[in-house]
Amino acid sequence: MTVPLFDLPAPTIWYVALLLATMLLHVVFMAYVLAGSMMLGIAGLRGMLGSAPRGSAWSAVTVVLKDWMPFALSAAITAGIAPLLFVQILYQQEFYTANLLSFHRWMAIVPVLIVAFYLLYLLKAHRIEGKAALQGSVALVVTVCVLFVGWSWIENHLLSLDRDAWPEQYRTGAMVYASPAIAPRLGFWVVSGFATASALLGWQLVLAASGVAPAGATRGIRNLAMLGVCATPVSCICALPALGFWSAADGLRGGIAPLVLAAGAGSALAAAGFALVLKWPTAPRVGLVVASVGLAVQWIGLLAARESLRLGTIGLESLLARHERVGTLAGLVVFLVFSVIGLASIAWIVRAVRRALRAAGVGD
Repeated sequence: MTVPLFDLPAPTIWYVALLLATMLLHVVFMAYVLAGSMMLGIAGLRGMLGSAPRGSAWSAVTVVLKDWMPFALSAAITAGIAPLLFVQILYQQEFYTANLLSFHRWMAIVPVLIVAFYLLYLLKAHRIEGKAALQGSVALVVTVCVLFVGWSWIENHLLSLDRDAWPEQYRTGAMVYASPAIAPRLGFWVVSGFATASALLGWQLVLAASGVAPAGATRGIRNLAMLGVCATPVSCICALPALGFWSAADGLRGGIAPLVLAAGAGSALAAAGFALVLKWPTAPRVGLVVASVGLAVQWIGLLAARESLRLGTIGLESLLARHERVGTLAGLVVFLVFSVIGLASIAWIVRAVRRALRAAGVGD
């Protein structure tokens, strides 16, 4: 069963819209961290992290990742707070039940994220430069930590929707929820993460992040565009079975066809953008703009279809009544006011830092 999002009452539509908007922001940083950690892990296995860049087409990418991954992880965690709030509002019973049923296992993501965060700072520390085995080991541990967190979120999400499994999960006290749907979903997030991270890293190289030389940046951008051309359509195709949009027995789930078609159109546009980057690797901005717009459309379509299916699995009557009651308490207005204040504060800080850097001659 699916729920047409625009047929919902106004208070619930607001919460769904805010969940989608904030989730899209979280996905940007999450994709960067997921794909970036795997790129660093692969580079570590190949011994590329412990030596100075040797002109490899991927060396520019690894330099940027080592420099920016601690920030990206903290940004992903911070950006995840708002969608987590709206998930609790929309799916209160389901979300809290899944948390309680796998409490210790679920809360393990907190120390794991702390370990990953500090290891990312260790990875960029000067004192371990040139130590290929050590840097490679650190990168691999970070990769495992990030994949564990991704696996745990998917496990929690699926458990929250599987009401039939709740009694047995409680009776046995199992800390792990086994489902054949977990691995395909994780595969989707990994592939889509590579597609999104390709665009983000491409923009960083275009803007000379971490002081990467233009020649190395051009090689890196070309490799990222090749990755994006392949990963973008594959991620959209993988979403159909992995997210439950399509099955061999029933075909495409009813009610989400327009959203899936929009996601497919965005995927095609993004792939075309990456193809433009490959055609003009020395002038990649236009291609990256097209790819970024396409990825945004793809993600909006996929996330909206995902919520349409999730809303169809829960009891909406009590949920809608609660949203209508909460909607009279002006909580949404308070949230929006403080959101504007927070965004304005961030913009002011960024502007102040840029001015200080220019005054010091750092950005010249």
